[in-house]
Amino acid sequence: NSTTFHSLNIDNAGGVVLSGVNTTVNGTLTFTSGNVTTGPRFIATSATGSVTRTSGHVVGNFQKFVATGAPTLTYEIGDSGAYTPVTVVFGSVSGAGTLTGSTTPSDHPNAGASPVDRLRSVNRYWTFTTSGLSFTNYNATFNFVAGDLDAGANTSAFIVGKFSAAAWTVPPVGTRTATSTQITGVTTFGDF
Repeated sequence: NSTTFHSLNIDNAGGVVLSGVNTTVNGTLTFTSGNVTTGPRFIATSATGSVTRTSGHVVGNFQKFVATGAPTLTYEIGDSGAYTPVTVVFGSVSGAGTLTGSTTPSDHPNAGASPVDRLRSVNRYWTFTTSGLSFTNYNATFNFVAGDLDAGANTSAFIVGKFSAAAWTVPPVGTRTATSTQITGVTTFGDF
């Protein structure tokens, strides 16, 4: 139920679709042109894998190996119409593992209970899950496009709601720009 490549270059403007298998890249995953659509599967970079990108991204689940130390990982994810990556900067990782990220272009299903005003927000959410990972904390920067914003949304006042274990919390906010919001010192993952 899996396929492994030493290196993989996505160079097809129409993109590629994973068909029934998870895919792991041990060398360089290169996005030259076109997206990789995973469906319920995932594409992964291993402990020896890396990503280079000119154009294109993962539409679906992107799993990355997280090494010990203080790694920085960029998740080259989005949907079929928008590139909306996330950068995760770990404070300290004591137990290596994996972190899988994806994004969905709509309000979160539990947005009604969220601390975020869903009528003046980003119409998108990101999901991150871990496996075998031990860490102290992390900062994350969520990037969005202007087309994701509700009319009247004020990006300089944005917060990020985190949904985990059936509850919403609000992590501390770091840097805000017109197309990104950062959270700091977070200790668990979930939906954002």
